[in-house]
Amino acid sequence: MPLLLASMSVAFGQSVQSGDRWQAAKLLDQAGKAVEWRAGRVTVFSFCAYWCDTWKAQVPKLVEVKGALRGLPVDIRTVSIDGRWAEVARNNGGLPLWRDAGAAWSRHVGVDRVPTTVVVDRTGRVSFSSSGIVRRDDLLAAVRSALRGDEASGGTVYLTFDDFPPANGGEELLDALRATGVKATLFCLGSRIEANVKLLRRALREGHSVQCHSWSHDASSPQLDRCHEAFRRALGRDFRLYRAPGSEQIMGLGQPPPVVDPYDYTRPGTSELLRRVLSAVRAGSEIQLHAGVRETVEALPTLVQRLRDRGFQFSSL
Repeated sequence: MPLLLASMSVAFGQSVQSGDRWQAAKLLDQAGKAVEWRAGRVTVFSFCAYWCDTWKAQVPKLVEVKGALRGLPVDIRTVSIDGRWAEVARNNGGLPLWRDAGAAWSRHVGVDRVPTTVVVDRTGRVSFSSSGIVRRDDLLAAVRSALRGDEASGGTVYLTFDDFPPANGGEELLDALRATGVKATLFCLGSRIEANVKLLRRALREGHSVQCHSWSHDASSPQLDRCHEAFRRALGRDFRLYRAPGSEQIMGLGQPPPVVDPYDYTRPGTSELLRRVLSAVRAGSEIQLHAGVRETVEALPTLVQRLRDRGFQFSSL
């Protein structure tokens, strides 16, 4: 939920992202005593607000993570960004609660919505950031990675795009890929091939891998025979990989790669999209994106550069 209080209606600048330097904090705990955070231990910060009930779903996941990490040098802090914190404190699962009434510090570090969950490593850098109710396994993996001090870098990653060719934005997507020099894998709907032969031939000419995503985006009736026929007739070649709509799994690969799915089709915005990918990507990851999403095209140059800065290379499947 975006922060929409009257006192918080201004833009806060760029959202917190993996790699950012985390700022020291001096706040109050639930008893009104002064507390302070400085770098030195891996710390999970979960930002919530009394007026946004999502904290009620978030807290049990944090408690589970705390239990799974018992005995490890990790601190978990819930930060209430409004002054109405009493109910949060009473139902916080025993987690320490810090108050940031007015959200001055939260805004300063780039938190622009609640809930937001951030993992900060020992050196004081953000290693994971996610808005919305965080998944338990994602948070556990992020904390364990921070404990190892091994932000993933180096290796090959794969950009894939479902729902190609899109109703709008196909040329723009290929333009963005050409500008970054990345060869991607495009999972196509067979029913759209005949009307988009020129676009698909351009994709092939520019080195992209063109594969199948069913006939009409119906996983229960993929009609792969019609897809094979459409590929051969219009493109003079067949597909070898198939991903069903609504699935991460790619049929036809011997060893499926780990999938990073940032749910870009929900239009989370470019900052959140970058955050979701950069905090989860590892060597060998397949990054599952979607054609026809404007924010995805806008995020591509920054995403590719940030990954290259970390030593990653790109290839198609």
